Amino acid sequence: MGVFLRKSALPGLKNYKYSSVDHSLVSRYILKPFWTNFVKIFPLWLAPNLVTLIGFSFIVINFITMLWVNPGLDTVSSPWVYVSYGIGLFLYQTFDAVDGQQARRTGQSSPLGELFDHCVDAINTTLGTLIFASAVNMGYGWPLFISQFATLSNFYLSTWEEYHTGMLYLSAFSGPVEGILIIVGLDFFIAFQGGPELFHSNVIELFGQQATEFLDLTFGEDSPATTFISKLNVIDIYMGVAAVALLFNILSATGNVLVSCKKSGKPLGSALGGTVPYLAFYATLAAWAAMAPIVIQTYLLLPFSISTGAIVALSVGRIITAHVTSSPFPTVSAPMFVPAIAIVVNLLASNNILFDHWNLDITNAALVWLSLGASIATYGFFVAELIIEITTYLDIGCLYIKYPKVTPESKTK
Repeated sequence: MGVFLRKSALPGLKNYKYSSVDHSLVSRYILKPFWTNFVKIFPLWLAPNLVTLIGFSFIVINFITMLWVNPGLDTVSSPWVYVSYGIGLFLYQTFDAVDGQQARRTGQSSPLGELFDHCVDAINTTLGTLIFASAVNMGYGWPLFISQFATLSNFYLSTWEEYHTGMLYLSAFSGPVEGILIIVGLDFFIAFQGGPELFHSNVIELFGQQATEFLDLTFGEDSPATTFISKLNVIDIYMGVAAVALLFNILSATGNVLVSCKKSGKPLGSALGGTVPYLAFYATLAAWAAMAPIVIQTYLLLPFSISTGAIVALSVGRIITAHVTSSPFPTVSAPMFVPAIAIVVNLLASNNILFDHWNLDITNAALVWLSLGASIATYGFFVAELIIEITTYLDIGCLYIKYPKVTPESKTK
């Protein structure tokens, strides 16, 4: 088809070699030994990409459960719901980690495997955010918008970093390892400690009178700092931690790209310029949400978030495709203009231009659902094209093993 993956880029697939650095002590000493044994439960006829897809199915089950029991993200659920969230997320992490080992066991390592894995992870980034928002009763509003921004930005930056350095970096504390384990632990904590009320508790009240006295002595009884801190809830602390994690990832990724650019003689400014369309997209997205409170404060934030996730998934999917095919960095994807179009429509509607008596709520609801349909369709087409073009060019299967690995044992049969 050649819409997202040009025929001229396909030869680059044969030159691609996966490279990664993992500094996680948890991964090295605890999880990797577990994963090495866990992968042995899979038969050698099971395709690695199918392992990835099965793992993702646990997240889909969690998401369906969320829609069933807590679609408003504001209802206390039965303990089994939170337990299922934790188990599903842990199984997703496990299957996502062992698909590469399954590829090596079966002799099916290929660029398609990384692309398929990345495309699935991109969707999970948004679904996982919504599921966790359900677990802590975050509700619809700006906190959910900001949480998704932080999560998607971390994923985008990691992909941007991998493109410019040629290597996937996992720090001593990373989202795919420690971040997921913390969320799994919180899911079980919520299940066995009576629900998500703790996340909406005042931090100072949790620590008692001594915390109040400490604030008064440190900042002054009526100081702005004391007033601000005394109003914080646990979920506000979570938002702060997410912001710090994003800042750390920005500095880490930029530093790694800077080192790579110095070695290769490429200008850092050109690499940094590649992030501008993403930042512009999110700026217009925030502007649209600010102009249309119905989008950010009601159930419309759910399809709005999924649409945003699909648009970013397409963007990072194109970046990782360019990486494995040694193609130029893709800066802009057409769906990234959706929020800008929505802003224009809102300006026209608010001034009754073109039509009289625009209903802004109905207009914005229609825009959200149209954005959802268009973004999912575009991303689906992108993934389908990758699978068709790459499997045809490399003569491999996607969800099945076309040419089984030849072993000494198989030769004697």
